[in-house]
This record gives sequence, structure tokens and C-alpha cells, in this order.
Amino acid sequence: MRVCMANDHFYRSSGAAIAIKRIAQALPDGDYYVAGCDNKGYPEDLSWIPAKRYKRFDLTSSNPIRVLSELINFRQWFTERQCDLVHCHHRRVSVLLQAAGIPVLYTGQLVFPNALWFRWFHPRRMTAITPSVAANLLETTGRRPLACISNPVQFPEALPQIDVDRVRCRAVCIARLEAIKGHRNLLAAWKLLYDRGHKYQLDLIGEGSLRMELEAQVKRDEIQELVRFHGFTPDTEDALKDSLFAVLVSEWEGQGIVTLEAAASGRPTLLTAVPGSIDVLPPQRRLRNGLEFGNIRHLADTLEEWFANPERVVEEGRNFFHFLRTASDPAAVANKYKNVYRKILEGSV
Repeated sequence: MRVCMANDHFYRSSGAAIAIKRIAQALPDGDYYVAGCDNKGYPEDLSWIPAKRYKRFDLTSSNPIRVLSELINFRQWFTERQCDLVHCHHRRVSVLLQAAGIPVLYTGQLVFPNALWFRWFHPRRMTAITPSVAANLLETTGRRPLACISNPVQFPEALPQIDVDRVRCRAVCIARLEAIKGHRNLLAAWKLLYDRGHKYQLDLIGEGSLRMELEAQVKRDEIQELVRFHGFTPDTEDALKDSLFAVLVSEWEGQGIVTLEAAASGRPTLLTAVPGSIDVLPPQRRLRNGLEFGNIRHLADTLEEWFANPERVVEEGRNFFHFLRTASDPAAVANKYKNVYRKILEGSV
């Protein structure tokens, strides 16, 4: 079985791109090809792709003649490399490839509003990364996904120990510096905490278009000594180990890989109650979580509660670890996808 992994781009800060990388690497003997279908100029990570196994096709062009030409080129490239199917994580690209007669498995990574074009032409075979995304696919297409398969993250055998005294006043937010990730609200909540007399530390890991704006917000609110911008960091393990917990207060999510990675480090994540994020919340919790997006005062109150109860935060980290560990195992994720691939090629789904 030879699979082509396809996405619009492989932006190094994209959770979907990281998931595709880990799924591909878990397949036997590196028997996969990779196709990029856009070029927005993002800094990409292509270092994991074996030599001569990657090609870019402009399938997101606004020029229909260009798209048709690129589809023809893609089909020829796909056939010459004896690929069996495309595993695609992009809606429009998956629809185009299916229209070109190529076997496609689409994996839904996010919740989207209803769109007539997707309801009419959606891929026949789909999976989702969380129950919320699966429900959204059913609602927007009328078709039930074949499976719900988590994003892959490697967990250690044993729950990591946390030196509470060393990290009790520090949290971390690992996310692209874009509006949907809610950094403006998080920094506003940090300002409220500062006004209440707290001097908690916040590390921001990530790159994006809002960096200058967010740095100006921090300076205006005079919390420069509390908030540090680290930019893009390929390995977040040390940042998580230096924190009591993680924060991801997005306006919308799919399934944040950073939440899974925090759980693998024994850290819980303070989340907004949006589809995708609500699916990674352990059913047994002792601290408030799943907050309303944009409610800054409630966010500040909850952050204050978490910092005031570090032992409970450690307990929550244990809950996250055990709740997310099994489903996120990269080998298990890859095996679930291989079973879906096999069923598609056998024609049983």
C-alpha cells in the first residue's frame, strides 16, 4: 500500500502539518509520498520527507484553467509513483482530487460552517480527529465519518513528575500568534491578574502576524516583566517542563496538538469551550475549565484559581495524561488509518 499525504501547505507551526508528518513517519518503510497544494510563503518544515518524494501542485489557485492543468499533472505524478490513494487534510483539495478520479480519504481537522459546495461534492470517505469534528462533518455533509482518530503524540511510559515549587508561578501558551488563538484576551486577563497584585509568568511560544501588536499590548499594560515572547520553537518539551500548566483559549480549534503534548508532559491545559477543545477535557475534573471565549474576567478568575491551587493543577495534569494517552499513541493512530486505507482499497467502504 502506497499513500500520498496531501495538504495545502506544511507550515511548521500548523497542527495539521505536524499530524501529517507523524502519521506518515509511523507508516512502514516510509512508503509514502507527499504533495503540497499551495504556496502562501509560510516557513515550511519539509525536512522529514525522503528525497524525491515531495512535489507541489497549485490546486488552490483562483484560476480554473490553472487548477485543471495542475490536477492533470497531479494525477500523472500519482500514477507514475504507483500510489494507491491520497490522504488529504484540506477540504477543497480533497474535493478536487476526488473529482479527478483519485481515491481520497479526507480527514477533518476543524469545524466549519455549512457550505453548499462541500455538501454536494464532499469526499465519500472521511475521518475526523474528534467527536465534535465528526458531528460537524455529519451535519454539513449528511455523511457519517468512517472513524474518529486522534492526532498523534508520543506519551512516555510513566507520568512525568512536576517540581511544583519551581514552576508554580509560570504558565505557557503554545499557539500561532493569530487572532483565532485568543492571545489578546489572554494578555488582557494577565493584566487583570497584575492589577490584583499577582506577578505570574507567561511564556508565549509561537510565530504569527500579531506579534508586534501583542508586544505593544504588553508594553502598554506594563506587564513586560511577566510576559516573554519566544517565537517559533520546534521542540516544546522544555517550555512545558518549565510550566505548571498550559493555556489555549482559542476562538475555534480542531484538536490542539499542543494540548496533547502538554498532557504527555503531565500538564493540564486551560481551554475555551469550543468544538475540538471540549473533546480533550477529561470527564473527571476538580478545577474549572472549558471557558467562554472572550470572557476576560472569567478567564482571569480561573487563572487565579489555578495558580492558587498548584496541587490540584498537578492532579488535573494526571487526569489529562491518562485520558489522552492511549488514543494519541502514534503507532495506534497509524494502525487505525491503515485499516481505513485497506477498507477503501478493498471497496468495503
